[in-house]
Order: sequence, then structure tokens, then C-alpha cells
Amino acid sequence: MKLRHAMIFLLAAGVPSFAHAQSELSDREVQILRLLSTPFGALPPISLPMAASRNHNYWQARFQGGYRTGPNDENLSSVGGGVDLQYRGGSIFGLTAGYQKRNCSVTVDCESGHMFYGARARIGLMTGGSTVAGLLRDNSTTSTFGTEFGVGYAPNIAPDKSACTLDVGIPYSIAKRRQRPRFVTYITPGMVWDMKCGSSGPGTKKSYFTGFGLGLQQVGNRSLDFYLGVQKIYRADAGTQVGLSITYVRLP
Repeated sequence: MKLRHAMIFLLAAGVPSFAHAQSELSDREVQILRLLSTPFGALPPISLPMAASRNHNYWQARFQGGYRTGPNDENLSSVGGGVDLQYRGGSIFGLTAGYQKRNCSVTVDCESGHMFYGARARIGLMTGGSTVAGLLRDNSTTSTFGTEFGVGYAPNIAPDKSACTLDVGIPYSIAKRRQRPRFVTYITPGMVWDMKCGSSGPGTKKSYFTGFGLGLQQVGNRSLDFYLGVQKIYRADAGTQVGLSITYVRLP
């Protein structure tokens, strides 16, 4: 009897340890969660705007919402907003803040949600006209090619874990200028690094991604634009994000 009681006691003592082990995220899951928790992965990609008059600066307000499935089939939904400055009709510098909610239906350590913050610079390098227009047989078509750099921060994405990301992309967009609203399509391939930002967790890892989408510019008036964006990170369990962006440009 004493031996049986001892075995029962040992089994009972091991159950909490096993349950706790099951509740912890693996290093791979933490790295993916870091990618999805900052503005880079939480909000959808948006088109690089066309060049405007260099005689003015343009302020832009932005509202975005995104949804994707993360590690362990978690549902990640996010909302955010930001302010962008298009300096002298060219390069854009913007700040973003928002909130991401995690629907944790699995037995992993999980916070219900967290804030996220970011900054981004988008630099137009070249604007094309006749070449792209000739290929598409539409003289109203123009294109913009550039580069962008983004940094993001998200605190408390999981117990004792925060996230930072650094991404570099090469955006390219094509738009028809003649009619209104203008139709635009865009794609942004690039690289992103996730970091633990001074908290616990695995080290930095590089990943590749592609963002793309469709948009309608100058809807109803010259200031209002809508974009449907999709982002794919080439990591297992990173999911595919779909989201909507609405921007309003303050014209001079």
C-alpha cells in the first residue's frame, strides 16, 4: 500500500509541471509572435503614394485594421492609426500606434492584448510614365518605385516578453491617373528582423516577406483613399494577413 501511495503522489506532483511545460511558447513560436505583434505584422501594407507638387508638404491621417491567424491557430485582430508627412511631395515619414487582441483558445501563456508603436520612412526613388503606359496601352498610367524602412515595438506580447522589429522593403506601385477614383495596385517585397527588445526570449532572426494589394485613390474627393492589403511572411505558422486602410490627405 505504501508503494502505491508513493507512486500516486509522484504522478500528482508531476502533473502541474507537465501542464506548465505545455503552456510555454517555444522559441520558434515566440519569434513568429514578435513578427506579428508590431505594426509591421499587425497592420496591412499600403501603397507608396504618387509624387505630388514639390511646392507643398502634405499631412495625412491614416486608419488601419488587420486580421491574421498566428501560432497555435490564434486569431490576431488589430486596429491602429497614424499620421504621415509627405515632405515636398516626395518622401513620407510616419508614426503609428494601435492595439492587437489575441484570441487564445489554446493552452499557451497568453495576454489578452497589447499596444504597439512604430515609425516608418518611405522614399520614392523613381517615377515611371511612358514605359509602363506603353506596356499597359494606357497613357494615363504611371508608376512609382522606392524603398522603405520601418521600426516597431510591442510590450507584453506574452509573459516577460516584448517585441521589436526592423524591416526593409522595396515598394512598387502602378496607378491610372486619368479617371477618378484612381485605381492602384502595389507590391512590396522585403526582409524583416524580429528582436527580443531587452526581454527574455530567443535571439534575432531574419525573415522574408511580400506585401501587396489594391486601392482606390481620390474616392469622392481628392483627399480620400482606400486600400485592401495582404501580407505574407515566409515562416511556418506566420499566416496570411488581410486588412483595410483608409487615408485622408490634407491638401494645401
